[in-house]
Amino acid sequence: MRVFPKRLLFVLVLTAVNLLIACTKSSPQSGNQNTQQPVPIKTTDNKGHTIGNYQPSDGKFLLRLSNSTGEADLVFSFGPTGRDLRPIAGDWDGDSIDTVGLYDPKQSAWYLKNSNTDGVADITFSFGAPGQKLLPITGDWNGDGKDTVGLYDPAKGNWFLKASNSDGVADIVFSFGPVGQNLMPIAGDWDGDGKDSVGLYDSKTGNWFLKNSNSDGVADTVFSFGPTGQNFYPIAGNWSDNTKYSVGLYDPAKGSWFIKNANSGGMADTTFAFGVIGAKAIVGHWK
Repeated sequence: MRVFPKRLLFVLVLTAVNLLIACTKSSPQSGNQNTQQPVPIKTTDNKGHTIGNYQPSDGKFLLRLSNSTGEADLVFSFGPTGRDLRPIAGDWDGDSIDTVGLYDPKQSAWYLKNSNTDGVADITFSFGAPGQKLLPITGDWNGDGKDTVGLYDPAKGNWFLKASNSDGVADIVFSFGPVGQNLMPIAGDWDGDGKDSVGLYDSKTGNWFLKNSNSDGVADTVFSFGPTGQNFYPIAGNWSDNTKYSVGLYDPAKGSWFIKNANSGGMADTTFAFGVIGAKAIVGHWK
C-alpha cells in the first residue's frame, strides 16, 4: 500500500514536466529565438532637397538640412568676397550629394566644389559669352546622374545647356519664353522621367511656365503662385524625396521661404524663415 503514493507522485511530476514543455513550445522565449529580422521603423527625416544661403559680402554658404526655421547646419567659405558672383548647386560627380558652385557673369567662368567645405574649386572652366547678363542654371539634362551647367538669355529667350562641366560651346540650344521680359529661369524634373528640364517665373504676374523637354515650344505646365510685383526669387526642388520637382519662392528682403508640393496654383505648403536678409538663395540635396 505504500507503493501507490510513490507511483502517484511520479505520475504527477511527469505530468507537470510535460505541461511545462508544452507551454514552453507554444510561447517562444524572447531574445534571438526568432530568426526573422525586425521591420525597420520609418522615420520622418527629410531626404529631399533643402535650402541654403550665399552671402557675397563674405563668401559664406549657410546650408540647412531641413526646410524649417533654425540655424545653418553647414557653414563654410568658398570663393572671393565682395563680387557679383551667382551661387549654383548640383551633383557634379554623381555621388548623389549636391555641392555648391559659383558663376562669374563678367568672365563667364565657373567654379565648382565637390564638397561643401572651405577651400578652392575642384572644377574650373569657361562657358558662355562674358558680360552678356546671361543667367546660370544647373540640371541633369541627359539623366546620367550628374548635373551640368547651362545659361539663359532673358533678352532673346534662348537657352544654352552643357552636357559636361568643361570648356566649349553648348550641347543643347533652343528657344523658350518671351523676349525681353526679364523672366527668371529654373530647372527641375517636372514629370519624373529622370531628366531635368527648364522653366520660367514671371515675378510681375506670379506666373510659372514649365517645360517637360529642353526644346523649342510652349510650356507644358502653366500656373500662378506667389504675389505679383515682388522681387521674390524662384527655386525648385524635390522637397519630399519623390520622383518629381516642384517650385518655391524666396523673399530676400525678409529671409522668408514658400515651398509648394505640387506645380499648381494655391498657397504655399511650407513656409518658414531662414538666413540673412539680402542673401542669395540656393537649393540642394546636401547630405
